[in-house]
Amino acid sequence: MPMDRKLYPRNWQKISQRIRFGRAKGRCEWCGATHGKAHPVTGSKVVLTVAHLGVALPDGTPVDKRNKRDVRGENLAALCQSCHLDFDRLDNIAAARQNREQRRLLREPMFPALVALSRAA
Repeated sequence: MPMDRKLYPRNWQKISQRIRFGRAKGRCEWCGATHGKAHPVTGSKVVLTVAHLGVALPDGTPVDKRNKRDVRGENLAALCQSCHLDFDRLDNIAAARQNREQRRLLREPMFPALVALSRAA
């Protein structure tokens, strides 16, 4: 799914570049895979991304990791595709389940008996 650029700050590209290649030096901050090289486990070419971690504010206030405007350094991590997918796995499963349910509801009438009556008439 492509990223919705409207959700990110205007300077996101600079922030992302700084996290991936300044702070992380071109390596996944969790598994150490190197950007542009073969992933040591999957063998696929590594493309570093930046994940929003949902780290609480300094006063302990919880934050939503879906808030793409929260670009505090401690809230961001340079991750390979594998680590980023693992981190977002439960959210992706929940979103897929919700999408399937919405599609099912659109396919199935709310009142099947009324549909049957209208077809019988």
